[in-house]
Amino acid sequence: MVVKPSEETPATATLLGEVMQTVGVPPGVYNVVHGFGADSAGEYLTRHPDVSAITFTGETATGAAIMKAAADGIRAVSLELGGKNPGIVFRRLRPDAAAAGIRARPFSTPGQVCLGTERVYVERPIFERFVAALKDKAQALRPGHPSDKTTALGPLISLAHREKVLHYYRRALQDGANLVCGGGIPRMPDSLAGGAWIEPTIWTGLPETSAVVREEIFGPCCHICPFDDEDEAVRLANDTPYGLAATIWTRDVARSFRLGTRINAGIIWINSWFLRDLRTPFGGSKQSGIGAKAACIRWSFYTELRNVCVAT
Repeated sequence: MVVKPSEETPATATLLGEVMQTVGVPPGVYNVVHGFGADSAGEYLTRHPDVSAITFTGETATGAAIMKAAADGIRAVSLELGGKNPGIVFRRLRPDAAAAGIRARPFSTPGQVCLGTERVYVERPIFERFVAALKDKAQALRPGHPSDKTTALGPLISLAHREKVLHYYRRALQDGANLVCGGGIPRMPDSLAGGAWIEPTIWTGLPETSAVVREEIFGPCCHICPFDDEDEAVRLANDTPYGLAATIWTRDVARSFRLGTRINAGIIWINSWFLRDLRTPFGGSKQSGIGAKAACIRWSFYTELRNVCVAT
């Protein structure tokens, strides 16, 4: 196995190699190569004819480039890509309880997770109260040093990525969004001022055709839109080129099972988020990737079935 981690997050893959060496995994089983992607280590690995299978986690555009490279030599690919995941909130839930449940989905890590919820659809009778409740939750998130136990919001991975997220923040206003909260850079103490800090941001009022609603931002933000009935909620949730994850918040058990078959996503959480048995399949549909990841079925990607027939 040859691992090429992101140039912005190289440490964990390297530490895993050190752990493997410490516990006696034979040399050469796990190898780490550092570098960039295009015209560098990443592209060279994916184009090399001795690489027989490629698995990748990252943005959709990079996944498409890897898939093209893998076509030379007909190599296997497994891709876990981006998402523009919907969260659906039904009226029987208390707005404050629903906001508390969904709070981490747009703002966790902060927003730099493919399973985050950047589109929130709320049944109209509780829409205004839900927006106000989620605004309170977002504004209560305290940015700070990761080692500080009172910190609830860290920085983005880099200043370059912050500029990308701020581009979408500006684009939302250009498209006519109602800015509920956030939208800028928080003031931080001098000791932290150099970090890629950004405010958790909520919008309403955008059309579903807006780039802010359709494209993955990968920042601590979400757009909230009302809906009137279950069919409309399903239509809005599925109106995306992605199909990675979805969350549904409802007290109606029958509805939760019904929507579980109607939402086009690889994993669907009911009244929860990030809850998963690691032995179960995980993967996306459409532009969120191909191939499922799970301990019990993953061996099928890393091995090839061979049929040996013997005449006796």
